[in-house]
Amino acid sequence: MRPVFVLAALSLCLAPPAAAQTRVAAPAASPAVASPDEPVPRAARAKARQDCLAENVALSGEDLRPAMRDCIQAKFPGVQLYARDGLTRDGKPTAATARAACKAETDERGLIGGARTAALIACFNARRPDLAALAECRKESRAQGLDGEALRQAVSICARGRQS
Repeated sequence: MRPVFVLAALSLCLAPPAAAQTRVAAPAASPAVASPDEPVPRAARAKARQDCLAENVALSGEDLRPAMRDCIQAKFPGVQLYARDGLTRDGKPTAATARAACKAETDERGLIGGARTAALIACFNARRPDLAALAECRKESRAQGLDGEALRQAVSICARGRQS
């Protein structure tokens, strides 16, 4: 009696499901167009991410991140996708680079306490005014009691207004 159940189970596993047999082919989606802010279409990056993850399946943690960045960057050689050498894709210093430079600058000046904090903030705001504007917009929006999606939209609108 057991072989009958085993054979029945195998036939169910090997037979294609009925839904797959009657499935109608969906029309091909139009190719995604890259926006000026996004040099590679989102769908293409997602596909590259899946491929690279499959290639680096044996890696994890600190080993996986650089391998994924290198793999995805290799798939789009003409486009700088990630910050390199302390600069963002558009040539600005990364936030971490700007903070480190400001910290070194205030350390040289020997500032401590409130004066050091004020100098760090002023230095960072001078090096990355776009991030300073975002932080100010976020602070104003939170003061209005916004949270979640409403907060993100308010910050986005405020930041666009400050850039123009």
